[in-house]
Amino acid sequence: MHMMIGLICSAIAWAGLNQPMSSSSGTPFESKEIAIREATLVLYDDVRDKDLPIRVVYPDRFVGTDAVPTIVFSHGAGGSGSYYSPLARHWASSGYIVILPTHSDSLVEAAVDEADSNRRERIREMLKRRREGVRGVGGLDFSDWANRPRDVSFIIDELDAIEAHIPEIKDRVDHERIGVGGHSYGAFTAQLIGGTDPLGPGDFADPRAACVLLISPQGVGGLLTESSWDSFVGPALTISGDNDEGRNGEPATWRREGFDRSPDDTHTLMWIEDAYHNFGGISGRVLPGPNQGPENPEHVRYVQRASRAFWDHHLRDHPGDVDAFAATLRASFKGEPVEIENN
Repeated sequence: MHMMIGLICSAIAWAGLNQPMSSSSGTPFESKEIAIREATLVLYDDVRDKDLPIRVVYPDRFVGTDAVPTIVFSHGAGGSGSYYSPLARHWASSGYIVILPTHSDSLVEAAVDEADSNRRERIREMLKRRREGVRGVGGLDFSDWANRPRDVSFIIDELDAIEAHIPEIKDRVDHERIGVGGHSYGAFTAQLIGGTDPLGPGDFADPRAACVLLISPQGVGGLLTESSWDSFVGPALTISGDNDEGRNGEPATWRREGFDRSPDDTHTLMWIEDAYHNFGGISGRVLPGPNQGPENPEHVRYVQRASRAFWDHHLRDHPGDVDAFAATLRASFKGEPVEIENN
């Protein structure tokens, strides 16, 4: 039996259609503003004895009375569900319900009850390990990787309960139209949901995900072998670029290996010229590290446009038609420094 701990907070915000974030100078990049709402909940999974904080982003007003597609988006290593507002708010302003979990590897304080001293202590310990470089690559701990896709599947299990705690989205979640996405370590998570087979125990594919968005996914290495994508289902969109190198020095082309190794008619690739790992700020902030790159509003807009087109195509318009989606994306980016491939 699963439990919902409760509604932590609910707030209204404004999201731009093109770029709902500000530059370091405070200049907004939006062309038009649409009201959205956000709520933060904590789910409790008694099977794993685990609290899972989630952030839910959704439009202030829905068009029509029908249920709408829902997106579950997984953050990068050490990140948080509080990140990725430029994407989450953009999708919500297009009529989607977006759910962003905060996984156990997060190094960012989540919106949880002040009495949750165990979580605060764990975060302090993670920060200490990161400073000392004791565990994980670059001080990050990847040992709990298997619980990330389980978090995503647990959220899908709990959609009815999530609706019940947020009156504005009650009866609005379409359980037949669910998309899963992620960035970096979150893309690894989404790959497992989409059928990529890692080394180690467990089968993580979740057929309830109609499509998967992979922003800077991993190639062969670590948990993934040359045959890991043999059972990949898709449809998927991989987004990467020239400067999107791996944490261990892998070349940017490593990011496309999942696309290259996926079965035919499952995958589309979007390659952005000169793009870095953070694509100019899709996380909602400029991240440290040489491969993260500088602020670049144009690259953020590229990711927004492509990801929204992906969700629209596979969750609304033409489910499963990979060739048609690639043609649509090529037409949309014609003349811009972007390459589109499909397998």
